[in-house]
Amino acid sequence: RAAAVRGAYLSGESYAELAERFKVPLNTMRTWLRRSLLKLRECLER
Repeated sequence: RAAAVRGAYLSGESYAELAERFKVPLNTMRTWLRRSLLKLRECLER
C-alpha cells in the first residue's frame, strides 16, 4: 500500500491507474489511500 501512496501523491497517478496497476477495484484503492493518509497524519501529529 505504500507503493500506492507514493504513486498517488508523489508520481501523480490517478486512483483509476493505481487500481488497474494493483488489480483491485477503484473503491478499494480509494479506501487504501484514505486509510493510509489518516495513518500518516496520525504519525505526524505525535
